[in-house]
Amino acid sequence: VFSRLEKEQVLYIVRFGKLRLELIGSENIIFGKGDVFGEVAVINNNFRTGTIKALEPSLLFCLNGIDLTDSNKIPAEAALKIVMELAKRITSYLESAQNTSTQRLIELGENEFVEFKSTLRYNLHTKKFGKEIEHAALKTIAAFLNSSGGTLIIGVDDQKNILGLKNDKFKDDDHMLLHLTRIIQESISMEHTQFIKGTPEHSAGLKVLRIDVKPAPSPAYLNYNGDELLYVRTGPSTSAMRVSEIYRYILSRFYGNK
Repeated sequence: VFSRLEKEQVLYIVRFGKLRLELIGSENIIFGKGDVFGEVAVINNNFRTGTIKALEPSLLFCLNGIDLTDSNKIPAEAALKIVMELAKRITSYLESAQNTSTQRLIELGENEFVEFKSTLRYNLHTKKFGKEIEHAALKTIAAFLNSSGGTLIIGVDDQKNILGLKNDKFKDDDHMLLHLTRIIQESISMEHTQFIKGTPEHSAGLKVLRIDVKPAPSPAYLNYNGDELLYVRTGPSTSAMRVSEIYRYILSRFYGNK
C-alpha cells in the first residue's frame, strides 16, 4: 500500500482483507475489516514511519487529506466532522507533551511521541556509568528533534515501571540538568538546546526526569565515536537513517521539497 518514508496525505479504511504494518524495531501489526491507518499523515503530512503490505486480496477506502479543504469534493460540514473524528482518534498519541501529565504519559505507554529510559547515565547491567547509556537517551532526543517532537521520560522502564533517578547518583537536580545540557551540546549542538526542556518531576512517589522536545527547524546530527548520524522516529522506536534516505528526508522535512 505504501512504504516507509513515502510522503502522502491519505487515510485508509479496510473494507475487507488483511494487511500488515511493518515498523523498524517493533512487532508487526495486523489490520483487518474496519481498521483505520494513515490518520497521522492526514493531519501532519509527514513521512510514513512504516510499511503497509497486503497479506491477502484487500479492499481499502481512501481519503486524501487535501480533499478535506476542497468543498467541491467534500462539503465543509462533512469535512469538519471527519477532522473532529480523526482528532479524537489520535489524541492519545499525538497530544502535545506540554498538555499531558507525566503520569498520564506513563500510563499510556511508549509510542511515536513518548519513550522511556531506565537511567540517564548508569548501566543497570554493568553497574557502572556508561557513555552507551547516555547515547541511548541522546538518540531519542535527536530523533524527536528531527521528527515531530516528543517526550522522553528518564526513570521509567519499558514495562512502565517507575524506577526513579537514584541509580544515576546526581548530587541534586541542578547537577542533573547541567549534565543533560552538557551532553546535548557536546553530542548534538548548542543551537538545538533551545528546543529541549528537562524537568524533574515526581510520579508514584519517585522522581523522574521529563524531557520535552520540540521539532527542530534544522537537522540534528548526533555525534558518536567520530561519526555523525541522523536519527528519526519510526513508530514507537528510534532508527538511524540510511545514507540513501537522508537527502530526500532533509529536503522534505526541513525545506518542504519533495
